[in-house]
Amino acid sequence: MSKINYQALREAAEQAMHDDWGFDTDLFHELVTPSIVQALLDEREAQSKHVAELEANLSAMTEDHQKATESIKQADSAVKLAHETFSALAAENAKLKKFCKDAAFDADYEAESGMERGGFSDTLNEIKITATDAFLAEVRAQGVDAAIDAAKNLVAQEYEYKDFKAAQSDCCMFPGSDLVGKVEMTEWLVDFAAELRKGGNQ
Repeated sequence: MSKINYQALREAAEQAMHDDWGFDTDLFHELVTPSIVQALLDEREAQSKHVAELEANLSAMTEDHQKATESIKQADSAVKLAHETFSALAAENAKLKKFCKDAAFDADYEAESGMERGGFSDTLNEIKITATDAFLAEVRAQGVDAAIDAAKNLVAQEYEYKDFKAAQSDCCMFPGSDLVGKVEMTEWLVDFAAELRKGGNQ
């Protein structure tokens, strides 16, 4: 920052602007030298750059804040989903525990009474554990997802494509090739993962 006497400049400028020039304009000219003007322009340019840097930093901070907010929302959604999933699993397990306890009592009663014991097995097979089935299906599907990602990367690297989509788009140019076979196998894995999530192939 230059050592400019801003107050003196302001007072000189105010007096020089009056219609009644009872003011020594030479004093104003002495104060407003080319070096002073250059210094003022340099300060203005430096301040403009500083303001631009502050605006850029503010923009970056705003973007980071938005990303952080979105990450928090996603984390909250994941926690909520996990809570709902495990709550449902816990409820099913509690019901199963009660059923097994009651069934054990009934089995002892049937044995003591000489009754047939087929009812216990039949009832056990009829129990629905939808939350557990859905959870296990998702676990299986995620395992297939990992295989899908590995297969896509392998195909792209082996045949020197930018990504798997580029390899898919070129399949029509090489019918019957190994490329087509590997792409089709990867696509089948995608369908298989979707089928697992629907509850099939368990």
